[in-house]
Amino acid sequence: MFWILLITFSCQMFYYSDDEIRELEVSKVSSEYNIGITKAVSTSLKVLSFDNGIVQSHGSGNLLHVGNHLFVLTASHVIEDSKDIVLREKNGNMIAADVVYQNRYSDVAILIPYGEFTETKSTSYIVNRSHDLLAKRLYYFGYPENLDGILVTGFVSQTNYEKILMQSYAWFGASGSVVFDNVGRVVGIVHAIAMQIDPTTGSPITSENIVVVHRAYDLSRKTIRERLVDAKTKSRNPN
Repeated sequence: MFWILLITFSCQMFYYSDDEIRELEVSKVSSEYNIGITKAVSTSLKVLSFDNGIVQSHGSGNLLHVGNHLFVLTASHVIEDSKDIVLREKNGNMIAADVVYQNRYSDVAILIPYGEFTETKSTSYIVNRSHDLLAKRLYYFGYPENLDGILVTGFVSQTNYEKILMQSYAWFGASGSVVFDNVGRVVGIVHAIAMQIDPTTGSPITSENIVVVHRAYDLSRKTIRERLVDAKTKSRNPN
C-alpha cells in the first residue's frame, strides 16, 4: 500500500494513443518540480542554417519523439531556403538534419536528425488542445542573439486555436522554440515578437515583451510519423 501511495502522490502518468502507437509516460511531480520547465530545457537545440559552409541564420528547436521516431520541431521560417541544417546541443555536439515537413501558414517545420545526441533528451509529442489558455503560464528555452540559451516563462494574454499572445520575452534567435505547459504538453512554437506603431514617428517598433506563439493544434502524431517513415525509406532507397 505504501508504494502505491508513493507512486500516486509523487508521479503523474500520461497515456498517449493514436491509430498505431500507444505510449505510457511517468513523470515526477512535486511542488519544486515543473514538468514543462524540465522538458523545455532538456529537449532544446540550436538550429543553424548554412549556405556554402557559412552560417546564414539561427533559431531554436526541440527534440521530440513519436514512438521510436525522433524528430525536431521548429518554426518554418527558421530553416527557410537553407542549403544545410545543423543542430547544436548545449555541449557543442553538432548533428546534421533535413526538412521533412513544412507548413508556412502555421510556421511549423519538422526536421529529421542524422546522428547521435550526447546530451539532449527527447520527450513524447503530445499537444495541449485546449481552446482557452487565458492566464495559463507557459515555458520555453531558446537561443536569442549570441546567448547560450535562456529559459523563459510568461502568461497567455490572448488565445485561440491558431495562435497565442504571451506576455513574455523573445528576441531574434528564439524563433522555433517549442512552448510547453506546466505538465509538459506542447502548446505551440515561438513565431515572432509583436510589432507596434510609434505614435510619434509612425514607424513600426518591436515589442519584445509580447510573444506570438503559433499553435501546434493541427499537427497530429500520425502526420509526423508518416513523414518520418517516408523520409527514412527514401534515405535507404535513393533511387
